[in-house]
Amino acid sequence: MPDRLNSQRPMLKPSFLNFFKFSLIAVVVIAIVFIGMAFMQNDPIDYSKSDFIQLEEPENDADVVVFETTAGTFKAVLYEKEAPEYVKYFKKLVKDKYFDGTYICTIVKNQEGLEAGFLGGSKTADGTTVEESDTELTDIEISPNLLPIKGALGSLCSEAGMFTSAKAGSIVTFINDVVNSKELKDSVKDGEDVNGRDKVTNIFLESGGVPNLMQQYTLFGQVFDGWDAYDKICSAQIIDEKKADDAENKSYQPMDDIVIKKAYLSTYGEEKSGEYSLPEKTEPSNVDNKDTLTSTESETEASNES
Repeated sequence: MPDRLNSQRPMLKPSFLNFFKFSLIAVVVIAIVFIGMAFMQNDPIDYSKSDFIQLEEPENDADVVVFETTAGTFKAVLYEKEAPEYVKYFKKLVKDKYFDGTYICTIVKNQEGLEAGFLGGSKTADGTTVEESDTELTDIEISPNLLPIKGALGSLCSEAGMFTSAKAGSIVTFINDVVNSKELKDSVKDGEDVNGRDKVTNIFLESGGVPNLMQQYTLFGQVFDGWDAYDKICSAQIIDEKKADDAENKSYQPMDDIVIKKAYLSTYGEEKSGEYSLPEKTEPSNVDNKDTLTSTESETEASNES
């Protein structure tokens, strides 16, 4: 019988899982540092000139992928102009029905309420590679017009090394939200908006996301419909739900199988229902944000103070 661990793809080896986990669920305040780092690189992207197309309603003929899962259906627009090689590859997989019957294999969350996202498109429930797994990789494509906000679709199958570049493959990263509004809001300063840093920060404040992933993943799509199903998957229980976050070999596999029953291509005009639905910022349960209390919570707090 083959050694399953050795048959795993690069993205699912323990070293990569650790990279993936901590890149998504770094301490939230560190997200501020990562945004800053993105603007301090030797060749930083000037986001002040970016067209953040995830926040704009697509044209009716824009390509859309529909994911019908056992947790419900959600839909995402695809951005082929921003990631041409990957989207071409992804669309071929969808047309070939590769994702039909595949699994959500990893849900990245921790015990303090952070739900960073999930991995989907695996031929096995635990994410290991089998003969039917597609192992083709494409080079990472970075677009100044796409950000890792809530609902963004991305891919990273191997991290870059000294002599290698990061790659993207058939496993899809579905990004959720770990943004701490209070901490991030405090980082916005009046004055010159260098390379659009404050502009980007304000987008994360409004739409949530995982700022730590800026300029690291191939981003190629954005969810616009089916948020109930999307949130249900992000919050699903994992096998080692009660294990400490730093426990060795902690499993992030869903407790109950979540299957992509069917994935197919369509267009925005055929799939839209009502207004274009932007992602909504949701605070992690471990964050105490007085600025984002609901009216009921505010009334209760005021009553307690009096």
